[in-house]
Amino acid sequence: MPNKSPLFAEFPSIDRAEWMAKIEKDLKGKALETLYWEPEPGLKIPPLFHPADSPQSSSLTDSRVANQWEIGQLIKVADLKETNQKVLASLQGGANALEFELESPLTKAQLGVLLKDVIPSYISLHFSWKTEAFPVITFWEAMQAYLADQGVASDAWSGSLSWTPTLDQHSLGQTAQLIRNSGQAPVQLLHIKSPAVRSLDMAEDLATQILAGQTYIAKLQALGINARESAHCIQFAITTNNTFFVEIARIRALKMLWANVLKAYELDTSVMQITAYTAAPTTVDDPYHFMIQSATQAMSAVIGGASKLFVTAADHGHGTTDTRFTDNPDFGPRIARNVQHLLQLESFMDRVIDPGAGSYYIEHLTQEVAAKAWKRFQEQAL
Repeated sequence: MPNKSPLFAEFPSIDRAEWMAKIEKDLKGKALETLYWEPEPGLKIPPLFHPADSPQSSSLTDSRVANQWEIGQLIKVADLKETNQKVLASLQGGANALEFELESPLTKAQLGVLLKDVIPSYISLHFSWKTEAFPVITFWEAMQAYLADQGVASDAWSGSLSWTPTLDQHSLGQTAQLIRNSGQAPVQLLHIKSPAVRSLDMAEDLATQILAGQTYIAKLQALGINARESAHCIQFAITTNNTFFVEIARIRALKMLWANVLKAYELDTSVMQITAYTAAPTTVDDPYHFMIQSATQAMSAVIGGASKLFVTAADHGHGTTDTRFTDNPDFGPRIARNVQHLLQLESFMDRVIDPGAGSYYIEHLTQEVAAKAWKRFQEQAL
């Protein structure tokens, strides 16, 4: 609200010098710099801001036009019929993005069992695996054959493969083949993850991610895939942690940085896809404490602007001896879904384009991280 509003008329405006003098008096000789927060070396955040501290205009800007995201559900694929029941329960519970964690590739017939009674054009389908030897081309062909049998047009479904190819000619050739075979489907086939083990330099990690994306575009151009086609197939993946404001700034900065790369190729900056995952539980996590952590991590992801969000269930992977989970296997996944329903239906996070915009603290942190990461990217790209 502008200061000329009658609501503020009776309050005198205070310039920054007056404000700082008052703060220094209240600190009784203690230096303000001692209260600075240093989330990582070289990144110092002041404990307070004055309107005069609003970030200066920058070429790095957040170009999002909405803040809607897909509600994801992680599903481990074991017995196909049992997994199909979990799939249907997830869809009935409000999920609209399913990520299947595969141990091995599925055939067309197996996909038919897994996706029985699922309408692919209503949701997005995502597939991940841990083995580097996964036959991605064979699986992709089986997926396309299954969709063709179901009468699903190539441009009538969306999804992704967790495919992070190396830069050797064989892997890049497979990637080019995947992109050519994808037709008009809005499918992300290049999965660029944040580092599994973060460094002490968030800007360095972000620079590494966008450099990987830009390198894929350049390498694939040499194989006949134009920049628009490859950019449409790239998704970035981030795992959030408990540093709430830092996670918001990290995702916002990533969006700004990649938009700047796309501008250099004269491409639409709205194509960016960021998939956010809340951190996985460990064997020592209390499930109820973990659920609270996940809710906080999920909130930072959607404020930051994630395109898809997968909230990890408290019993995902390690399991728990708590009878509320063991007696009702859907309890953990249901709570994970409901976190996102609360963010949409009660907090209305999807109705505000950029919930963090205008916060001096978040804006400052975002700009600091983005500027530092962009400089690192430029140095690495030379």
